[in-house]
Amino acid sequence: MQFRNIDGHEDLKSTLLQSVQRGRVSHAQLFHGPEGNGALLLAIAYAQYLACSNPSEIDSCGICPSCKQFNSFNYPDLHFVYPVAKTSKSSDKPRSLDFIQEWTQLVKEERYFSLFRWLEFVGIENKQAQISVYESTEVLNQLNLKSYSGGYKFMIIWMPERMNNSAANKLLKIIEEPPAKTLFLLVSENPDSLLQTITSRCQKTLIPKFRNASVENYLIENEGVKPQNAHVAAKLADGNMARAIDLAKRAEAYKGYAVHFSTWVRSCFKADTHQIYSWVEDVSRLEREKLKDFLHFCSSTLRESFDLNFIPAEQPNRVFHEIKFELEKFAPFVNLKNGRQLLELMDQASYDIGRNGNPKIILTDTSLKMARYLRLKN
Repeated sequence: MQFRNIDGHEDLKSTLLQSVQRGRVSHAQLFHGPEGNGALLLAIAYAQYLACSNPSEIDSCGICPSCKQFNSFNYPDLHFVYPVAKTSKSSDKPRSLDFIQEWTQLVKEERYFSLFRWLEFVGIENKQAQISVYESTEVLNQLNLKSYSGGYKFMIIWMPERMNNSAANKLLKIIEEPPAKTLFLLVSENPDSLLQTITSRCQKTLIPKFRNASVENYLIENEGVKPQNAHVAAKLADGNMARAIDLAKRAEAYKGYAVHFSTWVRSCFKADTHQIYSWVEDVSRLEREKLKDFLHFCSSTLRESFDLNFIPAEQPNRVFHEIKFELEKFAPFVNLKNGRQLLELMDQASYDIGRNGNPKIILTDTSLKMARYLRLKN
């Protein structure tokens, strides 16, 4: 993975390159930012640049033995850790190595993907995937081995916020006393969930979301999406490349989300408790990660609706237009009086669902609060 293969983030790429050229390479680094920002790809490209035998000022060479091994994910001193769960194919104590073939396949083929997409790809979307203490033991075993290349040993930990407490405490000890020539690259979407003792020992790099124009161009040039659809997907994704790709590929799934959303807000505005409870009963049957995905969709839709009060849309939202729900008419109900509360409501519900809360209780409580907020006039 070379920097030139990653869209956007030109200033950030330059900063990372300069840090290497000046010899300022911290042994523990935290790449953090919102979902779909390309942080994982940047971490891999950064590691490849450090391992490259003949790097230029702007990128790794791409043709030396190290670069070729990186491109095929066969570099012996490159290790990955990511959330997993037990399956029929894994060991009783599941570790990242049990899923390494699926992991490399997904990174090669899709590049930008969400946690939900990863869990779906390996068939564990209904389980609570995590990074367990067994993984930390495996990390220590791998890093204690002598470097094959004689250079850095790279440990890229994707979604470290999914570590349980035992794993986090064990990782902390490794970071405090790392083996020689070891580089930890943590790629996180929610660094506040990490132990403060871990983040305090990491050099932090914020990876911002993509510009909508960059997302739109990528969809057209790399995914073969029609310009009109790419524009809608990019706008709804709000800088999240993974979500934009998913939206473009899974139009039917998002159409279902749009139907759920329209039914939800209508029943909440009418304060129709019978209809609300019926809706909760239906939607709570969604798999946990899909339910979080739906709530994120709702958050994006509410944000778009709020923006429509100030900036008219160039064209109707295609997803909602197909189900005959006009966001332009809904927009006044998401205003300065309630916009912040509604977005916080979606975030809190998604967080509680992710913490293994009861979906029916969470959605009922969220619905009743939404019914009150939607009646607040600007």
